[in-house]
Amino acid sequence: MTIESLCSIIGGEIVQKGTSEEVFRATVYPENVEEEDLCFVESPENAEAAVAKGAGVLVMQEDIRSSANTSVTLIHVPDLKKAAFALVGYVVSEEDASFELLTEKQMSFLKMILVQKNNIVILPEDWRKAFELILDSSKRLFVGTDAEMLAAIRPGKKTFAQKASGHIVSADSLFRSTFKIEKYIYQYTQMTPFHIDLVRSAVALCEAYELPYKIDRITYTKHFRPIFLEGEPSIQEVMKNDKVVILSDNLEDILKAREYASDVGNWMAKTIVMVPPKTKVEGVKYPTYYRSSEEILELIGTLNYNYLFIYTEDGTLFQKIQHSFPEQRGV
Repeated sequence: MTIESLCSIIGGEIVQKGTSEEVFRATVYPENVEEEDLCFVESPENAEAAVAKGAGVLVMQEDIRSSANTSVTLIHVPDLKKAAFALVGYVVSEEDASFELLTEKQMSFLKMILVQKNNIVILPEDWRKAFELILDSSKRLFVGTDAEMLAAIRPGKKTFAQKASGHIVSADSLFRSTFKIEKYIYQYTQMTPFHIDLVRSAVALCEAYELPYKIDRITYTKHFRPIFLEGEPSIQEVMKNDKVVILSDNLEDILKAREYASDVGNWMAKTIVMVPPKTKVEGVKYPTYYRSSEEILELIGTLNYNYLFIYTEDGTLFQKIQHSFPEQRGV
């Protein structure tokens, strides 16, 4: 690929013309540079390291001309990440591979039901690792949750929207569901009823790309994870739970669960929502604010509500609660 073609693809501008006329290989890690390689660099230190390894072309977002010698071609781009994945999109054609954008919830259920991952690459959050992984892989399907990344690779890419046929057969409780997907019924499964569409979406993706999956593997995800203080889900009595702590990384699930508890389940159930300071929760006029896990544990110790919803991204809180209250059952 010529330097001019490269600039056209990534939206770059040559700010220093070096001796390289073409580019044959690209990387985002200076330590991986080989003679005459292109390297996407983020800092003067990265630039110096890449030049020391023999880079012929540097693509940069900030001005690093003083960090490179005059034999190196320097190309400026307004956004380094977008430029890197625009190049990926050109190099990896639509005939070579498919890319699918998922929400974090969709991804959680996809990871859960996949039996094996031989034919799929789940892209990491670190865009540099994703860049190298895509260019080095021979696989034909890549899935990720980074909308900016996927849009740069495949302009106009939308979130995967297909859904397999299916529905809730009975919402046995807020914490257990019996549902049908395609021809099969799955009874009394550890899944909140309003996550059924996420399961249908994960199944549809597996079906579309002929990936082996097993729905029996479904259980709670980090998005909605209960710890039972008293009672447990009951088929005979919907919402038969005396005291439950529900950890969620999103307010949407908390609002749906509160609505279910009041409208679909036991309208007598009392709920309380704990959120970090200054967090607004639609429909909750006075949420309880917490500044530390200690404040949460203190409230749990004196809890007189049926459902305590905690909005948190702290993955260790689940273990902290179980450790502090060993008789509780976390699923």
